[in-house]
Amino acid sequence: MSHKRNYLTSSLALTLSLLASQQGIAITQDSGPTNLAKEIRTPQVAAAQYPAEIVVKFKPQATPPQAIAANSTANKSLNAVAGLEFNPLFKTLPKPALSGAAKTASGRVFDRYYTVLVPAGANADKLIEQLKNSGLVDEAYLKPQPVEAPALPAANTTPVVASDDSYFSQQGYAQPAPQGINAVYAWEFEGGDGKGIKWVDVEQGWAFGHEDLAAHNIQLLSGGVSAWYHSHGTAVLGEISAVDNALGNLGLASKAKPYAASQHRVGGTYNTAEAILEAASVLTAGDVILLEAQAGYPTAGGYVPVEVYPAEFDAIQYVTSLGITVVEAAGNGSVDLDSFQTTDGKYILNPNSPDFKDSGAIIVGAASYSLPRYRLGFSTYGNRIDTHGWGENVATLDAADGNSTTGYMSYFSGTSSASPIVTGAAISIQGIAKAKFGTPYSPAEIRRLLKSAQYNTPTSDAAYHKIGHMPNLREIINHHLVTPGTVPVDTTAPSAPTGLAATNIQTVYTTITWNQATDDTSLIGYDVFINGSAQPVASTSNTTVSLWGLNPATQYAITIKTRDGAHNLSVASAPLIITTLPESQCAGNAWSSSASYTTGQKASYGGTLYEAKWWTQNQRPDLNSGQWGVWKVVGPC
Repeated sequence: MSHKRNYLTSSLALTLSLLASQQGIAITQDSGPTNLAKEIRTPQVAAAQYPAEIVVKFKPQATPPQAIAANSTANKSLNAVAGLEFNPLFKTLPKPALSGAAKTASGRVFDRYYTVLVPAGANADKLIEQLKNSGLVDEAYLKPQPVEAPALPAANTTPVVASDDSYFSQQGYAQPAPQGINAVYAWEFEGGDGKGIKWVDVEQGWAFGHEDLAAHNIQLLSGGVSAWYHSHGTAVLGEISAVDNALGNLGLASKAKPYAASQHRVGGTYNTAEAILEAASVLTAGDVILLEAQAGYPTAGGYVPVEVYPAEFDAIQYVTSLGITVVEAAGNGSVDLDSFQTTDGKYILNPNSPDFKDSGAIIVGAASYSLPRYRLGFSTYGNRIDTHGWGENVATLDAADGNSTTGYMSYFSGTSSASPIVTGAAISIQGIAKAKFGTPYSPAEIRRLLKSAQYNTPTSDAAYHKIGHMPNLREIINHHLVTPGTVPVDTTAPSAPTGLAATNIQTVYTTITWNQATDDTSLIGYDVFINGSAQPVASTSNTTVSLWGLNPATQYAITIKTRDGAHNLSVASAPLIITTLPESQCAGNAWSSSASYTTGQKASYGGTLYEAKWWTQNQRPDLNSGQWGVWKVVGPC
């Protein structure tokens, strides 16, 4: 059970002097791109908007109610901020962690979070900067607003054909690999249908009375409101939990117990992190939370995972410390997470950066349904993405509104449709593990099983697409279902590439080839670097790459590192030094019969460059060169 927060002792209200510099400056909120890709349809309704708030995370040593009085330096810095009222971000604090470091941390992290309403006309960026400059504040950022769920065409409310799960034949994502995750094979085993596992869908709205869900009596957890995008939430529930009831669809884990937790909170607030903690309150180790959410971010050109914000990250990390698996949508933003930077300039989602922060979640990208499979253009990607699922043409349930009792579709899409497929796989494996071993896998172990490049299904170029592999339940069950606590951890780096060579060196591009490297388990591909660049300029699963955008007559040092399925990188190869060709002397100098040329001007004709000895016009260079001609041969182009 969660325990409620004591407002009398924890609420903080600080009224400070008005900042003189804040004069009528409007606040703007990044809402992400308006047209991410053709696969994402026009939204049915606009996303809800809440008053602008700043989230403040105080430092561990600064208990917020005592902060101002106890620290004169901080008091001075905070007194520069406008009249602000600090209120706890979390109305419900989580249950204590199981033991150890997590237990100690859980007692301190969430009670350090507060929110501040941005005063009308104030400059939010300046407020954030001033709060960050305080010696009491660890983090300060603009609280994310709700974003639009990937929208759907009009709901299908036609009567359902009354035959045994009549639309299951359209659910290719449940079929054997490489088409699907082979859920049908998992159903042959005790627990493979989700029996004994609970899961919570965290998003914005549902139709719990749908005929293919009603038997579950799905509970909306306290503190949340089923407010928006009912079709979206119903579609997600359908992929995993559509009842085996002789009609409609069949969920990937139909015997698991589903719940729902809303980002829209009672009292008119929007709080994804609190919804995550609420979800955890009904779960135990081995259960699963699905984050059907995405977020805009000031430095991102599209939607990214919600864990880019500290409160959501801390909530996810806390939940995984309890043994609860979290599956998180990557977002429909076309963002490269390897190069994504926070407002502090940190690469928190690049596994090979010293800034990397691992929440413990399984992050899911979106791939084509057809083979050979490829990353869909709208999917956010990067080496942090663990797995992928179908991001288009997914057959599942539909709903016209929150009261719908019927409706089906075959076109659910986005990382929204991909993430439930991976969630279904996680539930199946955990169900089998509990039935077979009496205990589930840890979140880290289930992530390793589902993302392994050794036996799961890749895209056509895993190193380039950067959305991981799609789970193959048959391979996991038959060959890798080891005792929980013994799932191998791959820490061995692959060998470095050798034999780098350049072919077809031109002014602005060249082609590089090399010898195949080796790895002890699963070689993914190669990252190509130029002149020691921090980020690779190209990634590929092949042993050849074409490099474009080079400068003419310039020397470059090319190095390559090998990457394996656990994101271990080899040392860099020996550098290959190349020099691009200079620009052609003939470029833009083609001879023209109508042009006049004076002494020293050049013109090209027939692949040869000429120079005028004196003024000339309409005298073809190849016919008027030599000792007595007006043109002198400079040389071949």
